[in-house]
Amino acid sequence: MFHKGLNQKIIVDATKALMEQEGFPAFSMRKLAEMLNVKTASLYAHIESMEALFTEVGLSALRDQWDCLLSAIGEQHGDAAVTALAESYRRFASEHAELYKIIMQMPTGNDAVLKEAAAMTAEPFIRVLADYRLSEEQKMHWQLVLRGLMHGFVSEEQAGYFSHYPVSVEESYQIAVRCMIDGLHKEEGESNGR
Repeated sequence: MFHKGLNQKIIVDATKALMEQEGFPAFSMRKLAEMLNVKTASLYAHIESMEALFTEVGLSALRDQWDCLLSAIGEQHGDAAVTALAESYRRFASEHAELYKIIMQMPTGNDAVLKEAAAMTAEPFIRVLADYRLSEEQKMHWQLVLRGLMHGFVSEEQAGYFSHYPVSVEESYQIAVRCMIDGLHKEEGESNGR
C-alpha cells in the first residue's frame, strides 16, 4: 500500500539530504523512514531495494553535477571553458562531498543506467573540447584525461593527503588546470603538424 504523499522523487531527495547531512556510511533505511515520518516498510512500496535507491540517488546526484558543470561553462569557449569546468568540478565535489562519493560508487550492473551515467558524465567535457582542433578519437582520449586529472586531484584532496604541505592547494589546482590546457594546445599543434 502506498503512503499518501510519498513517491520515489521525495524518497530520493530525502536520501540525498540525509547523506549530505550525516554522511554516506551512516545512512540507513530506518533513519530515512524517521526523517520522512513513515514506517520503513512504506519506503519499499516505492523502491525495489536499497541498491535500486542508491542507483537513483547516484543518477540524481550526477544530474546535479551535470547542471552545475554546464552552468559554469555557460557561453564560454576554449581555455576559459576548460578553466570554468575544472573549477566547477572541484567546487561541486567540495560542497557535495557525500553526493560526489555516491556518483563515484554508482552500481554499474545495469546497462541502461550505465549508458545514461556515461553520457551525463562525458557531455560537459566533450562540450569544452569541441573548441579544440582535435580528432574525434583525440577528444575521447582527452575527456578521459581531464576527468581523470580532476577526479584524482579532488579525491586526494578529500582524503586529506594535501593537508601536510605548506603551499596553497588552490594554487596547485590552478597549476594542474594550466597543465591540462597546455597539453591540449600541444596536442592541437601536433595534430595540425601531421
